[in-house]
Amino acid sequence: MKNRVIAALMTTVIAAGMLAGCGGGNDASSTGDSKADGSEASEGTEGKTEVTLWHALTDEEVDLVQSYVDDFNAQSKSAEVTLVYTPTDEMIKQLTIGNIAGDMADMVLMDNCYTSEFAASGVLEELTDHYNNWNENQFLEGPLQSVTYNEGIYGIPYASNCLALFYNEEMLAEAKVEVPTSWDELKTAAAALTTDEHTGFALCGAKDGEGTFQMYPLIASAGGDINHLDSEGSIEAVQMIGDMIEEGSVSKEIMNWSQADLEKQFASGNIAMMINGVWQVEPLRADAPDMKWNVAYIPIPEGGKNATTLGGENLCVTAGAEVDACWEFISWLCGKEISPKFCKDMSRFSGRSDVKNEEWFDDEITLFFANYMKDTVARVHPRWTECASALQVAYQKVFSGEESAKDAMAEAQKEIDAINAEE
Repeated sequence: MKNRVIAALMTTVIAAGMLAGCGGGNDASSTGDSKADGSEASEGTEGKTEVTLWHALTDEEVDLVQSYVDDFNAQSKSAEVTLVYTPTDEMIKQLTIGNIAGDMADMVLMDNCYTSEFAASGVLEELTDHYNNWNENQFLEGPLQSVTYNEGIYGIPYASNCLALFYNEEMLAEAKVEVPTSWDELKTAAAALTTDEHTGFALCGAKDGEGTFQMYPLIASAGGDINHLDSEGSIEAVQMIGDMIEEGSVSKEIMNWSQADLEKQFASGNIAMMINGVWQVEPLRADAPDMKWNVAYIPIPEGGKNATTLGGENLCVTAGAEVDACWEFISWLCGKEISPKFCKDMSRFSGRSDVKNEEWFDDEITLFFANYMKDTVARVHPRWTECASALQVAYQKVFSGEESAKDAMAEAQKEIDAINAEE
């Protein structure tokens, strides 16, 4: 199984921009001198154990993270953390091939949807005992799911985010439409909001990770998941969007739009409602400063449950690293004292369940997203990349009108069943 996972990661994860995080982000150069080879931990400054942390953070993010690393190093008597910038493609190669040679950093920041893949391939160190013995191990269900594989813990939620329904208040008022809470209300509202100037609703339906990310809360709210794409709820979720495209209340262009494209379309008044992430709040405010808009829960089917996809990154330890030194840093950064402040500074949310969001966010939009974190659903599968690809092919067939959701999702389920049979 390990070789299959490594092969899949080498061919598909690099293209996915794995360590950039679901909220986006560009590669940046590291600050200062770093142990670029990510070599084995050693006794360093004043007898401390030196450990390295691979990242692909932006310039702004790395400066912020470095300030926290400096604070940790100053107060720790036993561990010294060094940030090492590594381009995403190089990082993935090292995580997949370098594991064999033992030539890796001690810790790595990774998009949370890939933690289970690398855990399954043996690249990550299991942290279950450290986690269970930690008196601050209080985390929300979604973030905790993202670091769990075969009931073991393989990382800690580092900084998280999620999706919500954005809506143009003036368009809804003009059409005398209430904010939809159910799928039936969503379809009715989208139709009423569709005019010659704009369509009623949109989400990212691209054939990539962003599209999967946006479709997943609809599937999850109906009781489906990546292992049950042929369930009634999963089929209905995909068919609903296909029907709305056919009816004209959703543009077929969603098959090509990224999450950033959606924001531009919404800001331009071409869409009345969209599903998008908290990372689009500031761009939207800049692009449409006079627009009156708000956010709400993503509509759910009758009898369904609130669900939004978990985005963000996990902080993981590589196999064979100096675990105790790594854990000292992880438990400090992700503990109840530092985590909420750090995540706010990073424009993300803490995955901790003991954070009182009202104490940290006075902006109503941001606070809404922070509280929505309780309903996040993690994308977890030891071969997530392959499974997500099967889902992408399926919903694109439906959106293009090529197949019904029942047929397309049945085909996708056959692929996933074959993948699961090999595990």
